[in-house]
Amino acid sequence: MVWAVTPANMLSLPVWRLKRWLHKAAGVSFARWVDYRCRGSHAGAVSWDVSRAEWALHRRAGLAGEAATDAGVPGRFRVWAEAGLMAVLATDPALGFLSTVSGVTRQRVHRAVDLVNAPVWNGVKPNVVVSAKLGGAGETLLRAAGLVRTGDRILAVKRLDARLASAMGTADRDVVDAGEDNTFVDVLLAGYQADGVIAAFIRAEHGFPTMRRFLVVDRKTPIAAAAMTIHDNIAVLGAASTLLAHRRRGAQSRLLQHRLRTAAKAGCALAVATARPDSVSAANLRKAGFHLHRRSVWTKS
Repeated sequence: MVWAVTPANMLSLPVWRLKRWLHKAAGVSFARWVDYRCRGSHAGAVSWDVSRAEWALHRRAGLAGEAATDAGVPGRFRVWAEAGLMAVLATDPALGFLSTVSGVTRQRVHRAVDLVNAPVWNGVKPNVVVSAKLGGAGETLLRAAGLVRTGDRILAVKRLDARLASAMGTADRDVVDAGEDNTFVDVLLAGYQADGVIAAFIRAEHGFPTMRRFLVVDRKTPIAAAAMTIHDNIAVLGAASTLLAHRRRGAQSRLLQHRLRTAAKAGCALAVATARPDSVSAANLRKAGFHLHRRSVWTKS
């Protein structure tokens, strides 16, 4: 059998086959680099899937920042990459949680410290999100720079292929594509109970054309909402919420399965989501077969 390696199927191939193809296509040194990324056997490394997931989340953040700027959401937004790191800046205090530096490995701790101290932040204190195990030396560097660990975030990753869509059976008839009106965003914001600048940002973020939006409908009434974007062959499962009176009835699990089915049918090789540790969302993701990666968060005191 002849195996053709393409961006669409690269993540679904076995690591050993991907390494063999890279060896032939790009030489031994690059193949060894991918082996380093895939196995994470070197100290402070992250897996290939996690690296790709963080890249997709960064792309999603860029689209959200552009949409918020176009919609006149308060503050300034900037999304960029620098020295192997990925940075997001949102200047309005209500959106401070969006300001991050990610892609931090043991080898990039010095660069992360330099970036956090750069004048571009102008008083904003970004969260440094670390997916790799830094070890004592790396954490000491962060603490010496005035950073303290403030909590953890979950990065959830699941590999997909075309067979998954078939295995998941028929589509849920009560999960529908959202229309062009405001129903989707209204349900999403009501579920979040958000208002002010945060609500304005969420409304702008979910209005750009490539956003895929879904609703759960119960007796013709929308009760839950969830969104998804696709970046190359990676599906980012974004915001999701359920109206308070309809929670704990499986609406989000149904939306999760629907988005996975849709992503697999679209040829995605990876699905990515974020969640708070020990939350209902994290439990739903684990039940759906996601691998949960705990990322530490560091912020200037």
